[in-house]
Amino acid sequence: MATATQSIREILASQASAAAVLQRFEIDLCSSANQSLGDACSELQLSTEQVLEKLAAAEAERNGAPPINPGSMSLEKLVQYIVRRHHQVVRQELPRLAALAHQLAMKHGEHAPELVAVDRLMDALQGEVIAHIEKEENVLFPYVVHLDQYPGLARPIASACFKRVSQPVRMMMNEHETALRILAKLRGLTNGFTPPEWACATHVSFHTGLRAFEKDLKQHIHLEHEVLFPRAVDLEESIGTRMQG
Repeated sequence: MATATQSIREILASQASAAAVLQRFEIDLCSSANQSLGDACSELQLSTEQVLEKLAAAEAERNGAPPINPGSMSLEKLVQYIVRRHHQVVRQELPRLAALAHQLAMKHGEHAPELVAVDRLMDALQGEVIAHIEKEENVLFPYVVHLDQYPGLARPIASACFKRVSQPVRMMMNEHETALRILAKLRGLTNGFTPPEWACATHVSFHTGLRAFEKDLKQHIHLEHEVLFPRAVDLEESIGTRMQG
């Protein structure tokens, strides 16, 4: 948890959600990097206690406890959890991280060409993952929820583009693998998401945020691959068996 005596740089390095909070209070991440949070707040006539409260709240929200037992949740509740928890992280963090990558490439790309490659990969990752979650929310997830709520009734319109749920599931899994390959390339280019010694505070924040994003995406993918998708496939098969019987 952040403290008033920590430097802005230290807070950014330890808390992925800190950058957005500090920027909302108009604390310049780079020019204030070596100041303590308390000193930076004093200069801007901010309440240090209020900033610390917002930092703590942001981290608590980001690290929201996962469901106690995903396997015991209904498919509808599990879909809602994935959208609310993991898809929200994608929508909030990917545009912010892509913008930081572009900023770093423009500022430091001449003497650190790997940042230009990182910028391109972040654009690719953003396009891939945001398009992916939209397909899940507009096509696959409504069908899964329909199966869960109304087993045995007519198939929803969303299923007109596939014969069995295993088809979009397979596509989603392939897209997950594409996203993970891009992240693996980013990890290689950034020395395991470790900023160089000369990195500015914005650079540090980018690495911290990208490390946290990778962790969340892997949790997201695990929940879909190991819980949601197998249960959806099994449910559809069991419904088909009952109707044939």
